[in-house]
Amino acid sequence: MASKFATSTNKSSDIFHDFACSICEDNDIRTEGQFNCGECSKSYCGECVVFHNGMFRRHALLGRINVDKWVGQRETLARCDLHPEEIIKMECQKHSKLCCHLCAILNHRKDDCSISLVQDLARDIHKMAVLKQLPANVSKLTAMLKQVIEDRKRSKNSLEVSRKSILTKIKALRNRLNQLLNELEENTVEQMDSVLTNLDGSLQKDIDSCTHMYDQLKVFMDKIQESGMDNKPNSYIGLRKCEDKIKEAKSLLQDMLPKPETKVSFKADTQAELVLSELKTLGTIQNVSEVLAGSQAENKVQPVDPSKALHAVKRNTYNMKLTTDRKICKILGIAELPSGEIILVDNNNSNVKMVNSRYEVETHRDVPMFPWDICLTKGNELAVAIDYFDKLHEIHFLTVSAGNITMTRKFSVDHRCNSIRHHQGQLYVGSFNALYLYNTTGQMVKKLYEDTSSKLTVNHFALSPDAMKIYIPAYDHHTLITIDNKGNTLATLQGPDFMKPVCVHVSEGGHVFVCLYYSNKVLQVDLEGTQKLVTLVKKGDDINYPQAAWYSTRTGMLIVGGTQDDILVVQLQ
Repeated sequence: MASKFATSTNKSSDIFHDFACSICEDNDIRTEGQFNCGECSKSYCGECVVFHNGMFRRHALLGRINVDKWVGQRETLARCDLHPEEIIKMECQKHSKLCCHLCAILNHRKDDCSISLVQDLARDIHKMAVLKQLPANVSKLTAMLKQVIEDRKRSKNSLEVSRKSILTKIKALRNRLNQLLNELEENTVEQMDSVLTNLDGSLQKDIDSCTHMYDQLKVFMDKIQESGMDNKPNSYIGLRKCEDKIKEAKSLLQDMLPKPETKVSFKADTQAELVLSELKTLGTIQNVSEVLAGSQAENKVQPVDPSKALHAVKRNTYNMKLTTDRKICKILGIAELPSGEIILVDNNNSNVKMVNSRYEVETHRDVPMFPWDICLTKGNELAVAIDYFDKLHEIHFLTVSAGNITMTRKFSVDHRCNSIRHHQGQLYVGSFNALYLYNTTGQMVKKLYEDTSSKLTVNHFALSPDAMKIYIPAYDHHTLITIDNKGNTLATLQGPDFMKPVCVHVSEGGHVFVCLYYSNKVLQVDLEGTQKLVTLVKKGDDINYPQAAWYSTRTGMLIVGGTQDDILVVQLQ
């Protein structure tokens, strides 16, 4: 910083002052300011202050002894973002960055950096087309931001309307049922309020972001217009800052405008009267905008015929290891929430992980040793198969709400349990060499299938979308067995490269995928389970010995896990 007592004057010099005389600066003379007038928002050297005092005798001046108070009385538009106490005087042409003298010294002293004075760059600022177009561009963006704000406010108001409508449907359905509906009604309303709370928070976040951006753009434009024709440097600085803010605003709008209007609906369970004792809610509270978005994505990425072979387009890996994980990850089960989050079961570290759309672990929950598989039951409820040799055989129910995973209930079984699936209020539980059918309260309905010819004949099985077929990987027999829902064998699939099938996954659209442990492959097979259609993942594709797979019809991504810290994500077409 310049001395508090010395004054220097330079023309065409590389010396820059923290506070230059405003009058001298307008005449292309760089003189250090010794006084500051808050009412004029200008600084003056020893000579120019005489003229100021002659015209404005009642204006209070601050000397350099109070220089720390000057900045608060100068225009904030010219402040350096990195050094708020400094004023922007330069621009690095190479990096396209506005600089104060500290920025120029600390960050832009390389040989290839070209530093220009703002006052030189701003000489013809009011002739530049970009400045002339700035008000129209900002006006257009602020109008769009305001429209988004209004849309989000209308959506917030419609949530309460939707709530009343859903409650009416809940009451109408309740009148057709018996006294058991009292508990179900309470659970359903609780689920609804949770969904609405989450949606309301998301809408408010959008409103806050747009409001903040709207206010910033308005402030910049007000500052630029206040600068007028006489303060070209400030006009240029305002232009440059406003251009950066416009980019941010466009990016914000690009993320928000494609989002459909947020709505919710209530989908009644048509089998309520038949399975009343097993239900926990009267239906599912749905975010209609998410359902529509998922439907649109499904139409884009899912072939009409699930027997059509898919093809890998792009592959990426993402690390799933937590800082608290003591062992290498072992992903044995994968599921997807209605909102799009992916849920992983890590057998080695005994936890369940929630992964966002960027394939980052957002939260997790520890579970007892050892979790083997997971499936979605309804809404945001998941069932996890827990098995620890002869010590523990349990089914745990987890609920995801507001970014947290909580255990709501559990029940024990009298056999090993290493795989689990759900369909219309019934749980299918595998036990290494048998397959059982349970209701969701823990009562066994029947044994569907059994093969005791070897130790592992029923691994991670899968159900067809209508649950009329069950695909069972007979690991020890190197065979994919397809049975009907009564346990009758419909088909078998073997082959020289069909070694140790460990997992089968069936997508919502009916695509059938098989993980082959020893063959180090992930295959797509036909719906009948009789022939291989295509090899989608093979050895060398950044996954060793695949053990779990999930195909999201929402995104068109095949997610593959195994005994490694990374998951493999393959884009399919």
